[in-house]
Amino acid sequence: MEYLNNIEKSVKEICDECCHRGTEQCNYRICNIGFVDYVAKKIKSNSTYSIDDGESLIPKSDLKYYDEKIIARGIANICRLCKDCNENHSENCVVALIRRSLEYTQLKDKIEYPGNVIMYLMNVSKQKPEFAELIKEEYMRVG
Repeated sequence: MEYLNNIEKSVKEICDECCHRGTEQCNYRICNIGFVDYVAKKIKSNSTYSIDDGESLIPKSDLKYYDEKIIARGIANICRLCKDCNENHSENCVVALIRRSLEYTQLKDKIEYPGNVIMYLMNVSKQKPEFAELIKEEYMRVG
């Protein structure tokens, strides 16, 4: 759960800087970070591990600017959660949904997560090498 707490800290850091905070634009249905926050809270409060057709709920039209390093930190924490998970990988898994929502803030195309961080970083680097490097740096940092 420590990694989930770290994700929540990243979300708070992003939200504190957002000009839409406290407005009707601050809605998890239209904001990637709001969606991440919503799903993270679902994990903690309801022990929800999967959301049927969850990817369709991710707000793909959110075009706000998000700090690349904070997003990379969030994805690195998600990759740590995936590594520690003993369940079968699913695209509807709440952890995968958080990762995908964070990815959509920086990447144009859907990234495949093959269940291994190194292969994942290789997939990210095909689209945006400098972002893959940021994720790697954050992943290598101690918690």
